[in-house]
Amino acid sequence: MPIQETEAVLIRSYPLSESSVIGVFYTRDFGKVRAVARGIRSTKSKFRGQLDLLNRGHLIYTEKANRELQIVRDFDLIDNFEQIKTDFDRFSYACYFAELIDAIESDGGENPEIFSLLMKTFCYFRVVGDLQLFARMFELHLLEITGYSPQFARCSDCGNVLTSQDSVLYYQDQTSEMVCAACVTPHLVQISRGSCELMKRLQRSNFDQLVRIRASRQNYREMKFVLSALINYHTQRRLKSLKFLDLVEKS
Repeated sequence: MPIQETEAVLIRSYPLSESSVIGVFYTRDFGKVRAVARGIRSTKSKFRGQLDLLNRGHLIYTEKANRELQIVRDFDLIDNFEQIKTDFDRFSYACYFAELIDAIESDGGENPEIFSLLMKTFCYFRVVGDLQLFARMFELHLLEITGYSPQFARCSDCGNVLTSQDSVLYYQDQTSEMVCAACVTPHLVQISRGSCELMKRLQRSNFDQLVRIRASRQNYREMKFVLSALINYHTQRRLKSLKFLDLVEKS
């Protein structure tokens, strides 16, 4: 049984027994890894305080071939992102980011771009002002990396390039495709051109450029609808943390 070493973030954990838990890690070198941390609930466990949700560290685990669960041997803490965890709203969003990655990624699918995105996200998220807009940017970047990105450039029906003359567009939430007004059919959802342009800009922008981007209430509402519908379609479930965020954003 080979021993693997990699940098990792704990994106989820749940109990296995009275003394052990299963940790879901997103790793830099091996993608999503599930591993058992034995005896973690013991007062003498070396893992106490180390394997908390969202903690980043150096993970060492024993890999068993053809087994879903691996065994954690060690986890040396690098960063616990305290500034995020001590802020209720930021922590709520960060838990959503972690759950979204868990839902959209399969076990063992190596994707260093996602690990890099998660690290950049937590780095900038400590100080960012507009949490909702940041969340939409994170979603768009993650969807781009995983191949589920919405398409805003052309009408999915006639193929014409969508221009500034298309003041109103229509969105097919199960295909992530935009439709121009000339090709609209019943049951499509109307989306403003401004929200489409804003999502295109967020796709192209880096986190440090977010401070220069502004959104209206209509933009917030429409972007959240489009991206939530697309995420629900591809993950085939309604994320628990997203339900909670609905309450946070309304408060």
